[in-house]
Amino acid sequence: MALPLFKLPILVIKLLLETMGFVEIFLLTRTSLKIKRIYKHLVTIQNYEMRLYLENEVFIFEFQTKSGPIFNTAIYLNPKEYQHEDLFQLKFGSSDLAPSAFCITINGNLYLNVYWNRSINQATELYNALLEVFRIPLKGIQMDLHDVSVETHRSWINWNNEYFSDASYMAIKGTCSFHDYSWILENLRTQTLFFDVLPTDYPEDPGNIAPVNIELAEIYIQNGRWINMQQLITFKAQSISIRDTALTDLEINQVLRDWRDSEIPPKLEQLCIYFNREANLDVVLQGLDATDEDLMKPDGTLDQWSFNMTNGKKCKAIYAEYEDDVSEFGFEFQVGNNQ
Repeated sequence: MALPLFKLPILVIKLLLETMGFVEIFLLTRTSLKIKRIYKHLVTIQNYEMRLYLENEVFIFEFQTKSGPIFNTAIYLNPKEYQHEDLFQLKFGSSDLAPSAFCITINGNLYLNVYWNRSINQATELYNALLEVFRIPLKGIQMDLHDVSVETHRSWINWNNEYFSDASYMAIKGTCSFHDYSWILENLRTQTLFFDVLPTDYPEDPGNIAPVNIELAEIYIQNGRWINMQQLITFKAQSISIRDTALTDLEINQVLRDWRDSEIPPKLEQLCIYFNREANLDVVLQGLDATDEDLMKPDGTLDQWSFNMTNGKKCKAIYAEYEDDVSEFGFEFQVGNNQ
């Protein structure tokens, strides 16, 4: 016998809905407009974030706890040709019915497989349906370029710019060419970029790379051999972190001089540069009139200095060695008020 849900007291209905997972609630709200209205009116979700993963053969909308024990559940948008038996039909927006199925992970989490054409339009309709019910804006996007055509990943970037540019971050991994790297930096709109992409080629003249017009809050680039001094100077961000850089000590010194001499307070507040060699500190700090602060250096670092900038602020410079599979050295420059 079916449970007469709507005959229960409203607070009991609220408690029942709050104990259900995202997948169960989403399915109920697709089949009953009354449940959708009740859920949207009574239930507020506070401790979850939504993330989107874009891969060659699947899009994943994941809901994960923000704090406390990690719990996640997800809705997978799969190619239609992967569908199997034992399916039910769901409808999103104006699109046709989408074959769907439950799955349970080895740790007991429930997720939903939706077998669709996996086009941008249909993914947008699924996102809008999730947003309407749960009212959780997208926290961030992870994009995997492995086995993805240039045309496809550019369409993903354009989709992000149109719908998700206010998300907190975009993380990109996989491989791409230098030309595609430049296009992504020029065209991507987000707040924070994590760019962990392996290069498939390098420019013939690394010293003559055109500057890239990019303006973000934070930029993290894992493979920095594509970036020369001219590009670094033109990046507009509060925080920049570049690993595996090919910048010379003289070029780092020039970047610091340009940064110091900027009379208009620059947006940049923190610059981290890492490389697989030891630096010549005399060259890096040449002409900066730096003050040795060795007694104030943090534990685990090699040296610390500071120098004054034209805009009246103070830049703290920390030099450290980072032990991993391969020994890595790096500078961390932080700008603050001159005390």
